[in-house]
Amino acid sequence: MHWISLSMAAMFVGALICGVFAGVIAGLFGVGGGIIIVPVLLLLFHLDGINPVIAMQLAVGTSLATIVVTNISATWNHHCRDGVHWPLTRQYLPGVLLGAWLGSQLAAAMSGALLIKLFGLFEIGVGAKMIHAANGDNTGPKTLSSNLNPLIGLGVGSLSSMFGIGGGTLSVPALNLISGLPMRQAVGTASAIGLGLATAGSLGYIQAGWNNLELPTGAVGYVMPVAFLGIICGTLLTTPVGVRLAHALEPVLLRRGFGFFLLAVGIRLLWK
Repeated sequence: MHWISLSMAAMFVGALICGVFAGVIAGLFGVGGGIIIVPVLLLLFHLDGINPVIAMQLAVGTSLATIVVTNISATWNHHCRDGVHWPLTRQYLPGVLLGAWLGSQLAAAMSGALLIKLFGLFEIGVGAKMIHAANGDNTGPKTLSSNLNPLIGLGVGSLSSMFGIGGGTLSVPALNLISGLPMRQAVGTASAIGLGLATAGSLGYIQAGWNNLELPTGAVGYVMPVAFLGIICGTLLTTPVGVRLAHALEPVLLRRGFGFFLLAVGIRLLWK
């Protein structure tokens, strides 16, 4: 135990506040909320005196575990509004799951700093593309062979696993710009795809950190249960709010909003 550390109650409250904001983002944009969750968890773990060598793995693993719960809520709420394209979900998912494993292997062999910069540039490029193309909304899937969707899922899963995200920041643009789903349905379908990705990823982080002696008391592999519980209590309250906003906003506004969201994420990663 650390004498100078956050109490479990304080960490829970900090994670709860984080979850409130992450839930809105998850429901509105179809992402798992990891863009907010990981930096906040890093701050909480730093204040708690957790070894910085394993803090990032612990933050990402905990974030992915919360994304499982968040995306169950988001997927159900989108499904109730006919916002999930289940045939495309089934086509993407095998590639996403395989890609999640491949991405972890690639990440272990590459420089983390390089990956962050490449991902930042990618986010800026996709965000700019979506803002530029926001003068209309697609009306349905384009004439794209369904045989390519598992390959698209492979790319989404690989990159998401390498960068420790739930996948929405990649799958929403892919579903909207490549597969041709209307923006609202792309957001809902991304939630369903991200559920599979986050499940596989979080289990991998639990296994990878199971015997790590540097982990703080109470950790389950690279997942911190106190922070996990705080975040999901917040996200379960506010994810439905984000879903309602996604279905209430005009598609053009939603597309532009998501584009600016990606720009902000990319710029932050480049200046990290």
